[in-house]
Amino acid sequence: MKKINIQLKMFMKFEKYLPPDSVDGKAMIVLEEGKTLEDLINILGIPIDEPRIVVINGISHGVANASVLAEGDIVAFFAPVGGG
Repeated sequence: MKKINIQLKMFMKFEKYLPPDSVDGKAMIVLEEGKTLEDLINILGIPIDEPRIVVINGISHGVANASVLAEGDIVAFFAPVGGG
């Protein structure tokens, strides 16, 4: 199966889920073509119920997990921020 390269950017509490070779909260990961955001979350070991905001190529996907990833995607994980 064809492989794709995805760039990860993890912020705050999500940095702990990055691969060991990551630098400054960023890493490249190779996935099989057709993998979804949910697959990536499982591969990284992020609990599926962990509150998060996901941005793919600058577009917020909120908590949706069904997005199919593509070559060159930049996927960023943020913790939700609350305030008052």
